Amino acid sequence: MSLNFFTLLQLPETFVIDLKKLDQNYQSIQKEIHPDRFASLADEEKKASIKKTAEVNDAYQTLKSPIRRAEYLLHLHDINIHDEKYTAVLQDFLMQQMEWREELETHKQNKEALEKLASDIQKNKNEIMSQLPKFFENKSNLHDAIKVTRELNFIEKIEQHINDALIEII
Repeated sequence: MSLNFFTLLQLPETFVIDLKKLDQNYQSIQKEIHPDRFASLADEEKKASIKKTAEVNDAYQTLKSPIRRAEYLLHLHDINIHDEKYTAVLQDFLMQQMEWREELETHKQNKEALEKLASDIQKNKNEIMSQLPKFFENKSNLHDAIKVTRELNFIEKIEQHINDALIEII
């Protein structure tokens, strides 16, 4: 099994992390393990360096993203939010999803309307994301962390669809 991402990047295992420290630790580790430093060594050592570099990159990308970090923290508690048993969504959020999708489809060729939709969704995302720290502070509140993380995953997907639509317009 690979090393815990928080341990690998020398950070405490919490939702709220110091992103500057994350960047510094990542850069420091990358300097030590970069494959170019092992170019003159045996193939086995080169492969080990490449593997370690990939693991550090994965850890960095995961911890850098609040949503991926939340998923990873849940994973550390043996919770896979993509498991079928966690698919239930609150009726209000389900209705919100449908409204956003309808609005996206209605305004697919309207740049201003798509930008406004993206802005509204970003505000909603920020409000939802602001709840995550308290859910991870108290480990007994992981059920709410699961719900919020799943909602944020959906929001990320709709944001991507909006960005794709905006690119199509340009």
